[in-house]
Amino acid sequence: DRATMSTMGTMSTMGTMTQLTFHAALALCLYHSQKTRHHVRGVRVGAAAATATSPAARVGAVATTLAAAGLPVPAALVDRHGQRLRHVAGKPAVLVPRLPGEHCFEVGSEHCRQVGALLAALHRQPTEAGKALPDERRRLKSLGEHLCRLNEDDQHRADTVLRRWRKVPATRTLIHGDLFRDNALFNAEGRLTGVLDFYNACLERPEYDLAVALNDWAVASDGRPVPRRQGALLAGYRDGGGEWDESVLALALAVAALRFWLSRLAGPVSGESEGQGSKDPAEFARIFGYRFNALGDGDD
Repeated sequence: DRATMSTMGTMSTMGTMTQLTFHAALALCLYHSQKTRHHVRGVRVGAAAATATSPAARVGAVATTLAAAGLPVPAALVDRHGQRLRHVAGKPAVLVPRLPGEHCFEVGSEHCRQVGALLAALHRQPTEAGKALPDERRRLKSLGEHLCRLNEDDQHRADTVLRRWRKVPATRTLIHGDLFRDNALFNAEGRLTGVLDFYNACLERPEYDLAVALNDWAVASDGRPVPRRQGALLAGYRDGGGEWDESVLALALAVAALRFWLSRLAGPVSGESEGQGSKDPAEFARIFGYRFNALGDGDD
């Protein structure tokens, strides 16, 4: 069994310490009742709910499909019985190959261009693997219960954005939905070598996926958009065959900022979050402000 190897790692799981044996070339993805992040000797471990039709199984199926299509995605390993889903310390788990590379937090235009090209390739993939994935608009609606935590002006802006977004027809494009800097790997030469964490993958408009990425890869530390990086990411997407509607993208940028602002409010800010305040609600409040101000009056 490829899951039984020699390198020892230690992982903190739900308040307990579990000793895991795994191969140095493998990463472990462990899924349980809440989406959290752990590290096994620097290897990222994501978490989610746990049944045969749980996020663990769905994410494993999507990753395997994308890896087979040639995208730099770690395919779920199967055991001698052909099963992807395993159990480690009583928790369902998916083992994937450990891809080379490191996270990039000093972002340049070339990094952004490659991210755009990757998204174009992803958006061309068949949607079959995404049929069982969550509905992002339903997820966004559920986050609406946290709108009461915003001040009155921000609630009005949020309501305006969400009302406009509901009028935009969804499409059945397979998207990543969470392509932040800590979900991509680059090698020493600056080449994109891996895309991780398809927990938020779903079928939605490609502009929404672009917006999620742009709001992390193409903004400054104060949330202000960086036109050079934004142009590079969109150029990579266009050169890879991707197309988008400018007005939909402008709205999606505000919607995506609001979505991650609300999701950060819904959960605690991690003291171990990586990158540019990636778990801080205030970061997305600032980005939302810039993206909202860039919108025209539109049709309410």
